[in-house]
Amino acid sequence: MPPAAKKTHHLLKDSVDRKRREISSDNISMSIGEMLNLYKEAELDVHPEFQRVFRWAPGQKSRLIESVLLGIPLPPIYVATNEEGVWEVIDGVQRLSTIFEFMGELEGPGAETDEVVKKDPLALEATKHLPELQGVLYAKLDTALKLEFKRTRLDIKVLSRDSSGSSGKFDLFERLNTYGQPLSPQELRNCILVSLNSKMFRWLKDLASDEAFRYCTLLSETQLLERYDMDLVLRFLTCRRANAAEIGDVHEFLRDQMEAIAEDKDFDFDTEATTFRAVFAYLNETLSGDSFRSWNSTRREFRGGFTLAGFEGIGFAIGRHWEAVRSAGAAFDVAAYVKAVWAEPEYRGGFSGLRARERMARVIPAAERVIVDMLPLRRRPAKKLPASTKTVPVKKLVAREKRH
Repeated sequence: MPPAAKKTHHLLKDSVDRKRREISSDNISMSIGEMLNLYKEAELDVHPEFQRVFRWAPGQKSRLIESVLLGIPLPPIYVATNEEGVWEVIDGVQRLSTIFEFMGELEGPGAETDEVVKKDPLALEATKHLPELQGVLYAKLDTALKLEFKRTRLDIKVLSRDSSGSSGKFDLFERLNTYGQPLSPQELRNCILVSLNSKMFRWLKDLASDEAFRYCTLLSETQLLERYDMDLVLRFLTCRRANAAEIGDVHEFLRDQMEAIAEDKDFDFDTEATTFRAVFAYLNETLSGDSFRSWNSTRREFRGGFTLAGFEGIGFAIGRHWEAVRSAGAAFDVAAYVKAVWAEPEYRGGFSGLRARERMARVIPAAERVIVDMLPLRRRPAKKLPASTKTVPVKKLVAREKRH
């Protein structure tokens, strides 16, 4: 083997060995009864906030309980030990929550409040192999079945302390989203966010519920269930001032920025919320549901539904220049601006097959060019889009760019 290849081989082996040590875990077998005792003693954290994120239907929950009753092995539960010695569930929240709900022991946020309350016991639905489960409650099981259920053993993987840190823990959480109904990218980010900063999670969710924003985006019920509304809010907050050419992988950028904001004690949440609400109130008053639909100059009409290209170009540009737009008042014709953006060559070519970062690199500069040209009193050369601002830290951006 040539010396250069041998050196590369050793470097790879060293990196693999080091990373294996970082994500090492201990394997433990514990019964459902033992896990329930840990939960009741507050020594097991299943993150009740996650219950607002996950969307298992009663049928899915019933099939999980059926698997336990029939002795079908479940995938491992991954936990990490936090600073207080409590086990935090990294993967398996849905499974454990369903099991505890069936047993009548699950606590979580109420229907209309964040106050943690005990949930009603889960009543099962009929399943393929056990149609007799229809309407069954744990409390009504005979003693033998109850004992067998409680004694069912689960495979628990306890992450080492080296891998229990924020970054390693959440990277692993994203990779382990395999059992049941897969989560959308924003649902995954929400799971991370409620662990880092539950107050910010509620803040982001509140912005996504803004009535004017909802009218402007006109998302489908499925998109709302998958929290695509929160994804768009996060994009507006973190991408509108970023240099599109430097964003790289969009989902990774959003996650990194979200984590940075969640941990930034100086982030001005009030100012950002005020700007967000003002921008979408303005768009709702002028264009409403046409704000991000494509403009067909031949037919002289807005067509289709919400477009991400419109949101990232037009929405970001108005957000970046909000003070100038607000000051211009009627002198800035937002409808004419939107139509002019859709007439740009970057918008006329379509976006099918483009990656998110490629789409952003096309539409953001185009929309910026048009708004700078149309805003009154702008008799100075257009400035290059800044890579970041004080309110949106990008301390992880350089490290990420080196990986791509």
